[in-house]
Amino acid sequence: MSDSLVDEHRLSVWLDGCAIAEGEPLLVERLDAGRSNAMFTIQRGDRDLVLRRPAGVAVDRANEGMRREYRILRALDASDVPHPEAIALCEDPAVLGCTFFVMERVDGINPMPPLPDVFASNEVRAGVAFAMVDVLAAIHSFDWQAGGLSDLGRPDGFHERQVDRWTRQLWSYGGRVLPGIDSVAQWLSTNRPNSFTPTLMHGDFHMFNLLIAEGPPGKVTAVVDWETATIGDPLLDLAGFCEIWCPLTAEGWPSRHELESRYAEARGIELPRSFGYYDALYNFRMAVLLEGIHQRSLRDPTRPDLVEVGDRALANVSRALEAVSRS
Repeated sequence: MSDSLVDEHRLSVWLDGCAIAEGEPLLVERLDAGRSNAMFTIQRGDRDLVLRRPAGVAVDRANEGMRREYRILRALDASDVPHPEAIALCEDPAVLGCTFFVMERVDGINPMPPLPDVFASNEVRAGVAFAMVDVLAAIHSFDWQAGGLSDLGRPDGFHERQVDRWTRQLWSYGGRVLPGIDSVAQWLSTNRPNSFTPTLMHGDFHMFNLLIAEGPPGKVTAVVDWETATIGDPLLDLAGFCEIWCPLTAEGWPSRHELESRYAEARGIELPRSFGYYDALYNFRMAVLLEGIHQRSLRDPTRPDLVEVGDRALANVSRALEAVSRS
């Protein structure tokens, strides 16, 4: 397969240098996954890998993001968080014109409702939902300091930086105005939490960034897409998961309250009475991220115009306004 983002000859030479199935024929296929980055499956000899690299029109500091994600995956090797094994990182732009890495491919399916019939019973489906929450709790319980990630983020002033950071990023796109987002920003600035205990945050934890086993009990086999991970407030991850997951589930699935209770029990903590701030911040942040993907797609000849992603950005602004009104 020919793809403008992967030079197969140069990739083969680099893989040889990494002693990855040296000299074996190479089969590369683009994966229909990822928005900010591009992914490709690589089959070479007995190795089944995934290559992850910035998109054709990349986010700012995309190469740094690749190094960051690779570093996090390697740190998680000493944890009980299911994740792909990171194999090798390439920082030589002569290979593919960017920083990229390869990791082992993990078997599994995205736990996007409706799940296959083997997950039909309420008990089994509850197991899937709780398995995801347990993995989120495991991420937040990871000893990020002992794991060598002390300089990954700046937890001091985490919430104080959020509105300015994401507002600047939105302005940098030079695109359209997102109606209502300024009102959300103003509310967030005056309703910040007083304190929190910092943990490793995934930053985009939801079912599309998870793989589960194809049959019951639906064990999580990998958490992927760590590009937005940092050290920050873990309740933002929990709110984001619930904001995406709960609207897609119907009767028979655990309620949001049950998911939050499971998380609190797994971590041995008490949760705040209201998640209004976290729900608003999550949707505010996602609106900016999705609008960036939308705007970059309009300038990227290697992918279609992602109009539906732009529509989702507007929907996230509406969800943020709803969270503000509830609070």
